[in-house]
Amino acid sequence: MEKPITLKTHGLIDYALSGVQLFGPMLLGLNNRAGHTYQALGSGFLGINTLTKTSVGIKKLIPIRHHKKADAVFLGGLALLTATSMIRKDRKALGFHLVFLSLATANYFLTDYKKRK
Repeated sequence: MEKPITLKTHGLIDYALSGVQLFGPMLLGLNNRAGHTYQALGSGFLGINTLTKTSVGIKKLIPIRHHKKADAVFLGGLALLTATSMIRKDRKALGFHLVFLSLATANYFLTDYKKRK
């Protein structure tokens, strides 16, 4: 099966997802712990995206294979974050988290990391 998301599109989606992490919790009024956690994750992921060797990377230092590994670690961490009380016990935070996790997972699995366009 050919994957529909190119590296450029993946990078653009990553920028959008970073913005969602940075500003979404505040705009939705999530609890402070969840909000701060997402802001830290969003900042880190924004940094990785800006340093990745793609057409949308700003300072191209990180090879795409390392970016892919970072994506996998990030998704694993997000999956584990689901079990924390700041997410699990807050209905609004859980809803935000599950939608975000779904979007990030789709971006990962639908990206063609080998195609250079």
